[in-house]
Amino acid sequence: MPSTKRSCTMRRYGTISLLTLVLALWGVGVAMSQSPPGSKAGEEPVMVGRISHVEGELLRYVPDDQDWVATVKDAPFGLDDALYSSEDGKGEFIMPNQTWLRVGATTQVQLIALRPDVTECDVASGVTRAYNKSSDAVIKATTPFGYVMAPPGTIFDIYVGDESMEVICITGTVDFVMQNETAKYQVSAGSSSILCDGKDVEEGAGTVDSDWDDWNAARDDLWTKRVNVKGDSVRYMPPELQDDAYDLDENGRWDTVEYEGQQRTMWRPTKVQEDWEPFTEGRWTEWNEDQTWVPEEDFGYTTHHYGNWVRPDACGCWYWTPPVRVVRRVAVGPVWDTCTCWYPGRVAWIGTGVDIGWFPLAPFEPYYTHRWWGPGVSVVGGVGFAGININIGGYRWWNRAVIVNHNNFYGVNNYRNVRVTNITHNTIINNYHGSAVVNNKILNNYANNKQKYNFNNKALVHNKPHNDIVRRINNNRQIAKQSQRLNARTLENRTNRIRTAQAGKAGRIQQPKATNRLVSANERNKPRTGTPGQQRNLKGNVKSPRQISMPGRQPTDRTGTREGRQGIRSPRDRGDRIGGPATPQQRGDRQQLQQQRQQERQQQMQQQRQRGEQQQQQRLQQQQQRQQQRQQQMEQQKQRREQQQQQRLQQQQQRQQQMQQQRQQQQQRQQQLQQQKQQQQQQRQQKMQQQRQQQQQRQQQLQQQRQQQQQQRQQQMQQQRQQQQQRQQQLQQQRQQQRQQQQQRQQQLQQQKQQQRQQQMQRQQQQRQQQQQQRQQQMQQQRQRQQQQQQQRQQQMQQRQQQQQQQRQQQMQQRQQQQQQQRAQQQQRQQQLQQQRQQQQQQQQHRR
Repeated sequence: MPSTKRSCTMRRYGTISLLTLVLALWGVGVAMSQSPPGSKAGEEPVMVGRISHVEGELLRYVPDDQDWVATVKDAPFGLDDALYSSEDGKGEFIMPNQTWLRVGATTQVQLIALRPDVTECDVASGVTRAYNKSSDAVIKATTPFGYVMAPPGTIFDIYVGDESMEVICITGTVDFVMQNETAKYQVSAGSSSILCDGKDVEEGAGTVDSDWDDWNAARDDLWTKRVNVKGDSVRYMPPELQDDAYDLDENGRWDTVEYEGQQRTMWRPTKVQEDWEPFTEGRWTEWNEDQTWVPEEDFGYTTHHYGNWVRPDACGCWYWTPPVRVVRRVAVGPVWDTCTCWYPGRVAWIGTGVDIGWFPLAPFEPYYTHRWWGPGVSVVGGVGFAGININIGGYRWWNRAVIVNHNNFYGVNNYRNVRVTNITHNTIINNYHGSAVVNNKILNNYANNKQKYNFNNKALVHNKPHNDIVRRINNNRQIAKQSQRLNARTLENRTNRIRTAQAGKAGRIQQPKATNRLVSANERNKPRTGTPGQQRNLKGNVKSPRQISMPGRQPTDRTGTREGRQGIRSPRDRGDRIGGPATPQQRGDRQQLQQQRQQERQQQMQQQRQRGEQQQQQRLQQQQQRQQQRQQQMEQQKQRREQQQQQRLQQQQQRQQQMQQQRQQQQQRQQQLQQQKQQQQQQRQQKMQQQRQQQQQRQQQLQQQRQQQQQQRQQQMQQQRQQQQQRQQQLQQQRQQQRQQQQQRQQQLQQQKQQQRQQQMQRQQQQRQQQQQQRQQQMQQQRQRQQQQQQQRQQQMQQRQQQQQQQRQQQMQQRQQQQQQQRAQQQQRQQQLQQQRQQQQQQQQHRR
């Protein structure tokens, strides 16, 4: 039950009529009804897995950048993602359809399809363990040698090498299908494994790598401890998210809060700072064309990709509401989240280009993305999308925007320390503009910024997979487009039609060995020469696999429990109360149910232990029989090897004799070649001497000709110099004459300017004298007039001032015209001088 009851009164934004609410909901419904290109009505939302654990380095291929980046815990895994682990790397992936994957070192894995009833992945190399916890989904794991089909309730390992692979079933029974689908082979827990090299299939020992099995057992134990922690979260969360209930129980509490006039059960984080807000502790990265939130908090993945964040204003804190599934004994109408849908990060965007900001979306507010993820999404550029004008003030929580400088948007893992705090609400409304998605309008240099693909602040990835594996990744991307149409029934029917065959006896196919494809980052595009890389045995120390159970919570009824997962309803169903406090009678029923379930679990555990002991005894007997068979095979192999060694010795002796004969023949050939070379050298030396004598004669003749030509050239040069001196003297005389003429013209111009100025000054003086005389006469007349005519006199004075100003302006214009005429004359003269100079230069050039 919720730990505390709170009564928070929502801040009213004004009186809202029922008609306004209906119109608002209708508008949201129109936005939600928009479909992406190629989508159909009733299409299932996109399912996305989660990287729940990372050790070492786990690299992700970015198709848009054709490069690799390091990914992190709580990053998404879906939509044909391709990953590659380092030499010490490991990873764990949880899918919302109750299927899990774990990968070991130097493993290449790619997700092909993820649907409620299908998980299809490609394991190109390395080690992978798969868990099918679902009750109706299947796992299809493809490899270069074939694929594995795993029904519900199965666990299996895959070891994929360069020339062979091995399939080991740990729980249940799986089918291995050859690459050409001509035959399938059943692999059951406790029996032998399957070895395949692409052509043949043999039985294997059924052992697993000891370190790999121990690591998986440690992860299973960790999840068992998490599940055993009792809390309230599992009751309020849908089955797809119940594995994350531990994170919510450890980092917050469930409260009954009054919201929109009803008591709602919501979750609140408690191990955070008082001013904590969603979408602040983590980072944004571009994943599958949309801005995706990668949280830093332990509870951040579930609460930021599913459900909604709401803020009852009276209490001044944020609450999270899980997606709604089904609530017992309540007819649930239209609600905010009617499915467990994954979203990259439900926020709205604002910015100026220099600064960028975001704030959480309230329920029913449209979410704009580049691709369709589920209900409530409007695809930018999709069918029916004609653009949109973002009104910042129309959003519920625009005043809670997180704003940072554009340089910090892709460069930090926590925005609390770089948040811009000196921005008022008026500044946001007046200076910031909204945008449906992040683009160059609100973030400078967004299109060319490669940091947007990073999942952490690590500057460089030193070792990356070689580009020879990219071809398989691109092929899988094409297959993924077709695999999205498949379902579990289609895959099962297809597998059932394939002929069942028996594997051959062990002995010929080698254990899988894989090449490490990691190279230095500057060598990944270079062609490989010689050996492709270091190979390693995928199994070191081996042992029989442990008898294990499924990790995490076991799936429950998909309709949910009696109390849980009601979330928050729309204003249209306020009359129904959901998630209220339980009565004492209900508490007693729950305790009885819990006791019954515990007894059933204990009985199941005892039965499983008994079965495990029986299986272990059977395995020991089978191992003893296999060891005897192996010893016999080893003795036979020793005899064969001895015979082969004798044959090899005889062949070596014969080869040595042949080699001696060949050496003698080679020596004779070398002697003949040496004699031929000596004769050829003598002939070449004689020819060289003759050629040298001829060259000496030619050089003497050339020297004589050069001396004669030099004498002739010197005589010609002297004549030309004399002519040039004469021309220069003439040019100097002409230049002096031209300078004198220019000086005379400048003197004349100056005299003319002085005369014009004097005339203008005389005119101005005459005009002033006349004006003064007129003013004196007028002043005498004005004094004699009465006081009533003073207003008229003022008007006359204003008119006269205007006339004077006009006269002055006319005079100024006349002066300017005269000056312009003078400047034009000067320009003409300068042009004439330039033409003369050009003519002189041309004449000089002709003379030269």
